[in-house]
Amino acid sequence: MSLANTPDPLSRIHLLVDAFDRSAEQGRSDAPYFLEPDREAFARALGSRFWLPLPRAYAIFCYAYSALFGIPAFTQEALSRQSDRFSRKRLPLTIRTTSGFILDAFGFNPRNNRARVPIYLPGPVIRSVHGQSEGKQRISNAAMAYFGHHLIRAAECLSETPLDVGFDNQRRDHYDYVGDFFRSANYPFPPDMIQGEAFSTRVDQELAGDACCDCWNNVPLAAEELGTPLDLSHLAEFLPERSRAHFRQTVL
Repeated sequence: MSLANTPDPLSRIHLLVDAFDRSAEQGRSDAPYFLEPDREAFARALGSRFWLPLPRAYAIFCYAYSALFGIPAFTQEALSRQSDRFSRKRLPLTIRTTSGFILDAFGFNPRNNRARVPIYLPGPVIRSVHGQSEGKQRISNAAMAYFGHHLIRAAECLSETPLDVGFDNQRRDHYDYVGDFFRSANYPFPPDMIQGEAFSTRVDQELAGDACCDCWNNVPLAAEELGTPLDLSHLAEFLPERSRAHFRQTVL
């Protein structure tokens, strides 16, 4: 069925994501576990610019999860796998654990707060942790693409490095590098930020709601436990338009 002839909004979003690139090479089942040594300096530079120090990484996940919580259909996928994943008690642990997978790929080990060698790539972990298992459905392509896109947006939004002539190149490198985490886990991903933004806007317009507002209320509490400053007004501005309106009505 074509996108234009699909009446259900969620089905339209799934069809849209399935059209994103996921080549056999990018989505292979034997994705590498380690980054090539000659790319380690590249990965560490991106980590320094966009993800570190550690409280910034935690804030990035607070922002990205807040975007996810604005889309109840996507949030419910995660809750159906683990009902307390975003609870007041567990959300800080969820952020610590999930951010650890990503920070591994930038050569940083949050468990001992120092650089790591070699650099682990998160593709195999993403595929394993979020894949089909006994009694659990695989996290959908659309939900993963939406969350991943907002991880990248949040990392850029919260970067404290002054913008310079090299920033555009670094943000493209960062988008491609993080996007490949998902592609190597066999999840299609928008090929660039422009298409990612168009996808995000479409999801927000068609699927945004406040059915998971309890999860939103847990975000500032998680940030406090993680020792991460969080400006809720800035977070609201980060969210897509319809999600932002729901967030303001239920949280601010």
